[in-house]
Amino acid sequence: MLNNKKAIFHDKNGRKIYPDSLLYDEVANEYFFPYRKNGVWGDDFLGDFYPLKASQLILQKKHASMDDMKLLMKLPNESDAIFNTEGFINGK
Repeated sequence: MLNNKKAIFHDKNGRKIYPDSLLYDEVANEYFFPYRKNGVWGDDFLGDFYPLKASQLILQKKHASMDDMKLLMKLPNESDAIFNTEGFINGK
């Protein structure tokens, strides 16, 4: 079981990221939950693993759930964004 109270990384603004944080990647236009693979935190997208890069990340919510991601999905200005649930389902 992961400790959701211990920060695993930080975003481009220096805000702490936790295992259950909801993140936005500016370059990929993607919302995701961190995924841990071989001890490294990153983004698992369609079987490809990308380590976290602080310069691309914006913390959306420090401790989030799928309900938080669903709320973002409903926003009209996010219709072209990618919503990746892989980390939430398998990264815990």
